Amino acid sequence: MVELNCFGETCPKPVIRAMKALQEPGSAGAVRVLVDNTVAVENLKRLAASKQGAVSVAEVQGGWAVEISGVSEADAEWPSGEEAALAEAGIACPAPEATRQQVTVFVGSRALGQGSPELGDILIKGLVYAMAQAEEPPHRIVFFNDGAALTCEGSPLVDDVRELERRGCEVLTCGTCLDFHGLRDRLAVGGVTNLYAISEFVLGTDKVVTL
Repeated sequence: MVELNCFGETCPKPVIRAMKALQEPGSAGAVRVLVDNTVAVENLKRLAASKQGAVSVAEVQGGWAVEISGVSEADAEWPSGEEAALAEAGIACPAPEATRQQVTVFVGSRALGQGSPELGDILIKGLVYAMAQAEEPPHRIVFFNDGAALTCEGSPLVDDVRELERRGCEVLTCGTCLDFHGLRDRLAVGGVTNLYAISEFVLGTDKVVTL
C-alpha cells in the first residue's frame, strides 16, 4: 500500500495522485490518502467505486485517511488520459471562488472632471459618498495635488472620507501637497504619505484608478 499526504491540496490533486499511486507496482492495488477537506474525501470514494475497489474513511488529526484497496492492475490504468479518467470517476471539483482585485483610488483634484467647477464639486462629493456606501469600499484612497484639500478641515467630503476609513479603507494624503498648500496642520482625516510610498502603490498589485 502507498501512503500519500495530501493535506493542504485542493481538488483534483489528491485524486490524481491516488490514481498515479495505484499504478505503481508496489501499491498492490491499495493507497491510503490523507486529506483535510470533505470534497477530497467524497471524490476519493468516487474514485474507489470507479476502479471497482473497496474504500474506508477514518478520522485522523487534522482531517481524514481515505483507504482504497482491491484495485486490479487493469482497473488502475487510465489510458484515455487524466481528464477522461476524472470524468469517468465522476470527480466533481467546486469552481474556485472569484477573488476581487483590491483597488487604490487616487484623487488629484478638488473637483471631478473638466468643465464646470461647480458641477465637478458635486460629482466628486457624490462619488466619494457612493464609495463609502459601497458593499466593498476601495482598499486605499490617496489624495494628492489639489485633492489634498479634500481631507482637511472645511472640506465637505470629510465625513464621507471618515466613513471610508471606518469601513477599512486606508486614507492617505500626500505630505508634499499638504505642505505646498499650507494645509498640514488642518488635516482632518487619514494619514500622511510620501512619493516613495505612492510609487509602491502605483507599481504594486492593486488596481489603480485615478480621478
